[in-house]
Amino acid sequence: MTADGDRRLALIFGVIAAVLLIADAILRFLVSILFIATGRELAALGSVNEAVIFLVVGLVIGFFSVMGRSRTADGSLAVGVILVVLALLGWLALGFSGSLLALLAAVFTLIAGILFLVAGR
Repeated sequence: MTADGDRRLALIFGVIAAVLLIADAILRFLVSILFIATGRELAALGSVNEAVIFLVVGLVIGFFSVMGRSRTADGSLAVGVILVVLALLGWLALGFSGSLLALLAAVFTLIAGILFLVAGR
């Protein structure tokens, strides 16, 4: 596959990962509303914190995926490194709290990062 095809495929995987994380953030925010309605304010606060983290990470992944598509080979290489690091940090540090959507997003982010690395060589 050509470098342009690799970048296009990486963009698709990156956008899917970003959408999955943003969807998970919205679900966590809705769960926090349910926690507030049932009188569990501390659980609601934790759920809101996770929602904000997932939203920010999802937006960062989407931003870098779009930036990697429009950059040169060196830009694709840099974006690939950033996305691989984000995926690994998501697995190791954040743990993505056992969410299936977040786990899929981490896998897609890792695939997008590897594809950007391949396109940048």
